[in-house]
Amino acid sequence: MSTYNPKNEIKLMILYMLKNVSFSLNHENLSNFFLDKYTTFIIFQDILSDLVETKLIDEYKTKTSVFYKATIDGSEALDTFINDISPEHKKELDNYIKENKFKLKEESMISANYTDNKDNFKITLEINENKDETFKLEIDVPTADAAITMCENWKEKAKSIYTYIIKQLL
Repeated sequence: MSTYNPKNEIKLMILYMLKNVSFSLNHENLSNFFLDKYTTFIIFQDILSDLVETKLIDEYKTKTSVFYKATIDGSEALDTFINDISPEHKKELDNYIKENKFKLKEESMISANYTDNKDNFKITLEINENKDETFKLEIDVPTADAAITMCENWKEKAKSIYTYIIKQLL
């Protein structure tokens, strides 16, 4: 007979969330759900690290975000132990995904990154849909502060900027 381990249930809940969306989720997407109700930041980070180390989830880092996706092994582990997630927690996860799917997908589609080139900083602003590059803009800026500000602003303004550019070109 196995004993209940809340960390293991959270691991399974993370796998459940990642498996039940068709796109990668960023750290903020996951932490917004789990830190509100289930765990502390340090324990959450430990759980994510363990899932990455055991190759149950893949981690992709940019300068401004970290994204996660369930691996095949992670999906198989979830299938094996899915009954270890309480029905109440499954219902909460399903409701959260249903209520926030558009927002979660939009946030996962928008990425901003910058690199330090000796004389300036190159920012890369992207909108990706289903792993396809829909829009990409690269800009050279003089300072790291400008690069960081533009990357942060892109996350909030990408949709309106993209719409504006398309309208101007049509």
